[in-house]
Amino acid sequence: MHSAPAVTYPVGRCHIQTYLTLALWGLGAVVCAPWIRDAGRIGWPQGLAVSLALLTGALALRSLLMAPEGSLCWDGQQWTWQTGRDSLSGTVRPTLDLQRWVVLAFRPHAGRSIWLWVARTNEPTHWDALRRALWSRLSRAATVGHADGVPDAGQGRA
Repeated sequence: MHSAPAVTYPVGRCHIQTYLTLALWGLGAVVCAPWIRDAGRIGWPQGLAVSLALLTGALALRSLLMAPEGSLCWDGQQWTWQTGRDSLSGTVRPTLDLQRWVVLAFRPHAGRSIWLWVARTNEPTHWDALRRALWSRLSRAATVGHADGVPDAGQGRA
C-alpha cells in the first residue's frame, strides 16, 4: 500500500469555529437571562451565573483570538506543524470530520497537543489531498491494528 502524496495545507481561524463558540456561549446566556429575570431579586446564585457567563465569554473570545495559524505539512512519511520559522513534527488525529471542516489534534513528539480547525475554504485545491493524507494513514494503521484501538494518522509505517 502506498502513502498519500505530500501536501501542505494552511491553517488559520475557521469561521465555523467562531460560529460554534459564539452559539454555545450565547445559548448559555439565553438560558440564564430568564432565570435571572424571574428570580425577583439578584442574589448570590444569579451573581455567580453572571460572573460565569462573563468569564466563559472572555475565555471564548481568547480562544478565538489565539487560534493557531500556520501550515500543516505531510511529506509522505510524517506530519509537521509550521508557524513562521518554527517547525514541530508529530502525529495527527482527526477528531471531528464534517466534510468541509475537520478538527484535528496535532501531537508533537515533545509538548502538548495543538487543536486545529481546518476548513476547505483555506485551500480548496489541496483539500482532497489533505483528507487523503489524513485518512490513508488511519486506514493503514487500522488494518494492521493499534495498541489502544484508535490509530493516529501518520504514526509511522505499518
